[in-house]
Amino acid sequence: MYGLILALCSTFLLIPNVAFANDHCVDVSANKGWQSLRLPDGKIRGVNYSGSWTVIAGAYKPVGPRGYSGREAQKLGPLYGYKFDQSYAFGEMLVRDRAGRIVPFAEFAALAVNSPNPAGTYAFRINDRADALRDNAGVITVCLSIR
Repeated sequence: MYGLILALCSTFLLIPNVAFANDHCVDVSANKGWQSLRLPDGKIRGVNYSGSWTVIAGAYKPVGPRGYSGREAQKLGPLYGYKFDQSYAFGEMLVRDRAGRIVPFAEFAALAVNSPNPAGTYAFRINDRADALRDNAGVITVCLSIR
């Protein structure tokens, strides 16, 4: 049974709270802008994360890198102007790749394992404008396993 659960989690590449042997990690704080991680040559074998954050400490429950959905997202609706990128959910982790493209963390994780050589600098942040970061709280640690 455990093997089946691990296989299913590995299929989606977003494995919370699992450590890999050759991790390259970054702690992404909810109250800071872009935070960088430099990756060496190699092949990404897995992407994982741990932790949570919130866009308004004390007012909204902490979430993972996919951000707010459902009722919580609806309550945040009137504050949409405070999103860094309107295309993505409040609280969603955004990733800026080597070419400067910005994608949500889930898309980055799915594409990362297909990258022939991920070497370069990537940046991560919460989907919240710079002037709205001060009331955020929490940290999500992102680790990439490279061989």
